[in-house]
Amino acid sequence: MHNGRVPKIDAPTVAEHNAQRRAAILDAAVAILAEQGAGELTPAAVAAATGLARSSVYQYYSSTAELIAAGVEETFRRNIAHLEAGLAGVRSPAKRLRAYIDSALEAAAAGHEPMSLYASVDLPDPCRVALHDLHRQATEPLVEALTDLGVDDSQGVAQFIGGVISAGAAQIGAGRSAPSVHKAVRRFIERAVGLG
Repeated sequence: MHNGRVPKIDAPTVAEHNAQRRAAILDAAVAILAEQGAGELTPAAVAAATGLARSSVYQYYSSTAELIAAGVEETFRRNIAHLEAGLAGVRSPAKRLRAYIDSALEAAAAGHEPMSLYASVDLPDPCRVALHDLHRQATEPLVEALTDLGVDDSQGVAQFIGGVISAGAAQIGAGRSAPSVHKAVRRFIERAVGLG
């Protein structure tokens, strides 16, 4: 039943208002995933972080699983954008490999490591399909650089490199100096692919 009151919007149009709210919810979801993990990402937590009512969060995401899925997908998109920015204008395969390592490690150390965010979460099948495609997009520049370097099984080697980057991010998270981890990870990977 309508109470006769018009809901307050904070933008020139309802569409812009809805887009701003959705963006605020996604920002909060990404932050909670990075700082606290998927187990803490709930509509109530997002409502508290955004200042919205919990019912407002449910207007955009009908369940906790849907909210987690949206947060993980957004984390992937931001990670891809960070990788693309780090690789912009880099031409040689060796430099692309180094730029990828640095960008991926920076993102992972900042808590934007999408693979670890959803590995232990039960997500809907459509989300898993979308995440598989986003993961392919995220690793594509690495696979291309490895292929251009003449590395055999560039797909498999890219998976190993992803593990090394995750281990480096964990070291940074445990308090090891970020510059020393970057240097060690780069050196390890470059030697593994025959650059060092």
